Amino acid sequence: MPVGVPVLLLLKRLWALPCSAIGLLAALVPLGMGGRAQWHRGALEVIYRPCQADCGPRAHGLPFRAIVFGNVILAVSGEELQRLGPHERVHVAQYERWGPLFLLAYPASSLWQLLRGRDPYWDNAFEVQARKLAG
Repeated sequence: MPVGVPVLLLLKRLWALPCSAIGLLAALVPLGMGGRAQWHRGALEVIYRPCQADCGPRAHGLPFRAIVFGNVILAVSGEELQRLGPHERVHVAQYERWGPLFLLAYPASSLWQLLRGRDPYWDNAFEVQARKLAG
């Protein structure tokens, strides 16, 4: 690995760190309820339960199956992490590119779509890119 690569990686993670701090705070909830965490491929992956069937009504009421803040991926189950992981990793890369500005750019993209009469989630530029790159 060239010398500049670890430095660039460190800079990307530092740039995303304010957003990762939000993710770490959010991770305290599932971890406090018996969830699990592991560092994998440049992100902290946090799951509430390994199996979707064990999640119970709390997790089923969430408006998402997985969500990312910086380098922290939160998923309701290991199964959902497996299914949505590639999509969420694109968001990790987006956070590393945009840093704290992502917290403004993402909702701005949603608002722009809404004002154009489009779906604020499905037509959000960041979601479109994540679906495209995740396959």
